[in-house]
Amino acid sequence: MSNKQKTLVAVLTIAMAAASAIVVNTSAAAKKKLSYEQAWAHCKSLLDKEKAPGDLSGHSRTFRGSACMHHYGYRI
Repeated sequence: MSNKQKTLVAVLTIAMAAASAIVVNTSAAAKKKLSYEQAWAHCKSLLDKEKAPGDLSGHSRTFRGSACMHHYGYRI
């Protein structure tokens, strides 16, 4: 391969990567962010549906709930 061909391949690769990144960012921006109260209600309902057996201490429920809230961009 000549240097011109290598340069062309590199430019096309970068252009394709940039185009796919723009598409991913656009689709992520289209999602509406839930309010804190909506995220809390959603995460609580998910945890209530799970009812994990052997969860007597509540620590794992707290950790799972915190991870769910983090998924929506909130910290507990």
